[in-house]
Amino acid sequence: MKKITIVLLAGLLLLAACAAPRQKLTPQANVALKTANVYYAQRDIEKAEVYYREVLTSNPNHVLALTRMGDINLHKGETMADRSVEFNQAAYGYYKQAVQNYEAFTDLEDEDYVEIRNLKRRQEAAWTRVFRAAENLHTAGNSREALTTFEITAALDSTRFEPLYKMKDIYTRDFDDDVKAEQMMQRIIRIRPDDAAILAEMGGFYYNNQRFQEALQFFLRVRNQNPRDINNLLNIAACHVEMNELESAMIVTREILEFEPDNEVALTNAQLLSARMNDNPGRINYLKRLLLKRDNSDDYTTICSLLSQTGQYVDLITYAEKWYAYDNTSKFAVQFIILGAQNTSNRPLEQRYQTILRGMQ
Repeated sequence: MKKITIVLLAGLLLLAACAAPRQKLTPQANVALKTANVYYAQRDIEKAEVYYREVLTSNPNHVLALTRMGDINLHKGETMADRSVEFNQAAYGYYKQAVQNYEAFTDLEDEDYVEIRNLKRRQEAAWTRVFRAAENLHTAGNSREALTTFEITAALDSTRFEPLYKMKDIYTRDFDDDVKAEQMMQRIIRIRPDDAAILAEMGGFYYNNQRFQEALQFFLRVRNQNPRDINNLLNIAACHVEMNELESAMIVTREILEFEPDNEVALTNAQLLSARMNDNPGRINYLKRLLLKRDNSDDYTTICSLLSQTGQYVDLITYAEKWYAYDNTSKFAVQFIILGAQNTSNRPLEQRYQTILRGMQ
């Protein structure tokens, strides 16, 4: 810790040189500042804090006093673990105010921008410590305390969505509270309204809660940013299916297959949609495309049944034989071959598979 203190002190000497001439103090406050600096140099931070507070009473915007109060609290947050959140929260506030006042100075020079960057780094460090404290509380099983601390972190920097996301997960997983989880997601969206990953997360949240119309609106916003996101298009189609909008679901599924003709999930969805829409020719077509990519007993069963029902016996023989080649224990495959042979007057084929069928029994 001594090394850190020395580094900070060296930086603050430069800060004093840059900022002090721009900020006037009353004679009494000026004496308090000099006294505080002496105690700070001696590392007597308790006495230094008293006099820096006196400076801030006279001039609440005094950058050097604000910065050193931030450093003192950052140090306390590191050395007093039981009050870490309290001190790092205070440090963040002091640094934030110091940055705002420093940036308000006119005629900033290169060294000023360097010091502002340094202040922002310390401000970020204070924020990160509070965030890590909340994570540690959650890891230790203190979910309620973790929520409180994540809320503190969110309040410190309202542009950061990470603590809200953590809170959403806690409400969902630890408390099964979808109302609170939704509130967190809505706050995240206000911060990152165009973030595709967050929009997709919001859509998934509503989909899992069976609020399909709301889910669809978020997935559509993702599509506006990335029209070729296959997973998102699958999500859009799924929403349409859940809302019994089968034609819309099929349109999106065909769009996926234009981008990826061999996408197995889309082909599977397309054949299932065709079944629900009583489109047997379409279903047979999608099943044929699927079976070019994979062997699957359920797909063979379905296509053979459909080919039998529609009297397409030549194709029935073709796919039943492929099925038998894939699974030579399937009696159904053999029976479909026999049926196709009987309806195409292919006596040798029928006899061969009748023999095979008897051997199975």
